[in-house]
This record gives sequence, C-alpha cells and structure tokens, in this order.
Amino acid sequence: MGAYETMTLEVTGRVGRITFTRPEALNSLTEQVLDDLDAALDAVEADPEVRALVIGGTGKAFTVGLDRALLDQAFDDGAVWERIIRRVAALTLRLERSPVPVIAAVNGLARAGGFELILACDLVLVAASARIADAHTTFGVIPAGGSTSRLPRIVGRQRAREIFLTGRWIPAAEAVELGIALQMVPDERLAAAADELAAQFAGKSRACLAALKRQLAAAEGLSAEEALGPEIEEFVAYVTPADSDAQEGYRAWRENRAPAWS
Repeated sequence: MGAYETMTLEVTGRVGRITFTRPEALNSLTEQVLDDLDAALDAVEADPEVRALVIGGTGKAFTVGLDRALLDQAFDDGAVWERIIRRVAALTLRLERSPVPVIAAVNGLARAGGFELILACDLVLVAASARIADAHTTFGVIPAGGSTSRLPRIVGRQRAREIFLTGRWIPAAEAVELGIALQMVPDERLAAAADELAAQFAGKSRACLAALKRQLAAAEGLSAEEALGPEIEEFVAYVTPADSDAQEGYRAWRENRAPAWS
C-alpha cells in the first residue's frame, strides 16, 4: 500500500501490516517515526476494505521507545518534551480508537514508549524471545503515554504498581500470564500467527467492529483521554526541571555511570 521512511505499510486480504524498519536503532521512536505512523494510520482508516491492522518490528525490537537524539532534545528543552509526549499519547489513543482491531506482533524488546503502544492495541502476540517493560523508573523518569490508566485495568492495581515501580523486564510467558499478551508463539511463527488471528476479522463488518470497540471502551469507565491530562501534567512538572532526578537519570545513562538521585 505504501512505503515510508521508517516503516512499511502493506494491505493484503483485508489486513493492514505496519512494520517498523529501523532495526539498527531498535526501532526507536523519532519524530519521523511518529509522522510515518500517523500517516500509515491515516491510510488504514481511509481504506474501507481493511478489517484488521497488525503492527510489528524488524530485528531485535518492536520498539524501545524514544530515540536517543530525540531524548537529548527533550532533556534540553521542556517544550520539546511536552510536544513529543502529547504526540505519543495521541498515537496511543489513535490505536485504541482505530475502527478495526489492532494486533501488536511483538518480535523482541518493547520498552517505555513501545510498552505504551502495545497496551493501546486490542490484541498482543509475543514471540517466545520477546521481553517487555515500562522501564521508566530505571532512568528516573515516569510514563506519559496513557499506561498508568491502561495497565491497572489489564493486570490489576498491585501488579501494575510493581511493574511500574521496579521497571523490570517481563518475559513473554509472564506477559501472557498477566493478560498483557494474548498468546506466546515460537519466534519463527510470529508473523504467521498474527496473520491467522487477523484473518478472523476479514469477513466481518467494519462498522460492527468499530461499534463494538466503542462499546468496550465506554464500558471501561474513565477514558484514557481523561486520564492523560493528569498524567501529562505530572510528567512535565517532574521531568523538565534542570535539577530533577529525571534529568540526572538521563545524564547518568548517557555518561555510562550510576545516577546520583537527589
């Protein structure tokens, strides 16, 4: 259907497939990636024949979140932070509100922004070698893509707090056990398994699928959009001050040293 600078979009058998194509950068999120993802979602939404969307990565990662160069800009300028996190948050809402089921095919690492993207998908398949993590606290940061409202709904209050506060990596089998993922499949079967799942929607009414997704979202109570306001305000207030632990955590990571928390 189209080629983009940082990903591909193909539509066959009424299934759209977005694939991140920056394996050398672990498919990290740049502003160009965000632009391309918005454009690819525009194309999917504009095509009335599409009944499902599969999103995956190439190489060792689904996506590990924001790119290092973009993080450099954000930690230097709080205005950049707010612009970028609002874009990421908006993309998670687009995935959640897509008129067709969105399937994340997690081929490898999904961290931070990548974790937030998969939480916004309807269904998640994980390769056996895949690992996922919020990971923000590892760097002295906090999330801002809607995950603080989405994850507790999936795994419950205490488990969500444990995942957020520790920032630990979650192996594929545990992701299934917790309900973050639907199924774990052998690495070499991931693409085929995603296609088989997506094919189950190919003969269904797109209007019906969209209406059912709206029903499910409304039934969950407080919307992710309503929850995003307080989450983003807290993020900006915490991350942007020059003396914040977020700034120190990022400097320590870039300088390959242990952080000195305030």
